[in-house]
Amino acid sequence: MDLQDAEAYIRQVTRRTSTKDALAWLAEERAVPRPIDLPKLLASLLTLEDQALAADLRGLASRVIRQVCRSEVVSELDPSQELLALDEVLRPAQYRAALDALAARTATRTLASVTLAAVIAAQQDDCNVVTALCAAAGLSYRDLRARVRDASVPTNLRGKWKNDQLKAVFDVIDAVITGQVTASSPAAQPARPVEHLLPEIDDVPERQRGWALVEQMRANGVPYELLLTQRAVGSAWVAHRSSTGKKVQAAVTTSLCKLLDKRSVPYHRLAMNAASRELLTRVGANPTAAAEDGRNEGGQLAVLVHSPALTHAVAVSVARDGGTARKSGARLGTLPARLGIACSVVLVGPGWAERNTTAELARPFNGRIYTERTVPELADALSGIVAQGEILLPVGQNRGVQPTASVDGPLEPRP
Repeated sequence: MDLQDAEAYIRQVTRRTSTKDALAWLAEERAVPRPIDLPKLLASLLTLEDQALAADLRGLASRVIRQVCRSEVVSELDPSQELLALDEVLRPAQYRAALDALAARTATRTLASVTLAAVIAAQQDDCNVVTALCAAAGLSYRDLRARVRDASVPTNLRGKWKNDQLKAVFDVIDAVITGQVTASSPAAQPARPVEHLLPEIDDVPERQRGWALVEQMRANGVPYELLLTQRAVGSAWVAHRSSTGKKVQAAVTTSLCKLLDKRSVPYHRLAMNAASRELLTRVGANPTAAAEDGRNEGGQLAVLVHSPALTHAVAVSVARDGGTARKSGARLGTLPARLGIACSVVLVGPGWAERNTTAELARPFNGRIYTERTVPELADALSGIVAQGEILLPVGQNRGVQPTASVDGPLEPRP
């Protein structure tokens, strides 16, 4: 985008007659006609920041970029307030069935006398037994695996278990429930479920302990006040949100893919595997960057659009808070240069509007910043270029040169 076009667009958006008045209008966060083309607005501001003859205009454009990103890059999808994959949550009835199956295989038909042999027999009939025991001990499966010594355990809790694996995890769970765990400091308490730990702290002699307490609650129910205490110390849904965090990115990527399908835009959905890295290399992406471990991208590279008219990557990044945005943004900002092809980014979550991190992404992505609300606009932009049948070329490139990261405007084709 040249300076004349950039100034013209800024004046058009604000309906001002001079570029300085237009920038001042935006700086004061005054109303502008809706909808606005955010990528084009950011690209125009970047051009002004680089090319404006007057220093005060360049400084004003820089300030407006930060303000526009804070006010316009607003994601309505907050992972802390919305839940995905509820179908994956084990239902209370399934926990009940698993615990009952375990109790039925003990000598007393209660969990007060649970043994390894009972666990082995019950798990064979009900794949949720180990899951229920993890919950009873207040352990995530990740925490449980970290505590297991001298044995490898299945990656899937509900998968097939060998007897030695069950022994290894039962030893950990039994130690937690029976209070055989210790803290590294006299000032601390070893982490145990709240129903087991607080009676010890409060010295309530009449309360049951260990597996007898587990059986008491299985048979008689859990007091509501105990449930509230557990929520206070553990937070509602925190473990589920943590385990499904990547599904937010996947859901946004799926919505983009569906929109590209409807517009007949050729694309590949990328994954953190060798096949995706090979594909990126094949279409002209930097082979070194493409060969890097996908985790280095923060799981952010999601879609590659490739046709005779366009080679373009789309990243999706989720930030629940400003800290996450800062951490992800530092790596994300280098993505277009490392790949060597033009990129757009979809930012999801409230964290992106809290910091100047978003504004710092405007330049490497040439203003091509979207949220889950504006994914249809991204699909339209990609579709428009593909439909025109023209090659997207960075400034100073020609068709015979491998493309590098575009410094042109937002998805502007070059004949």
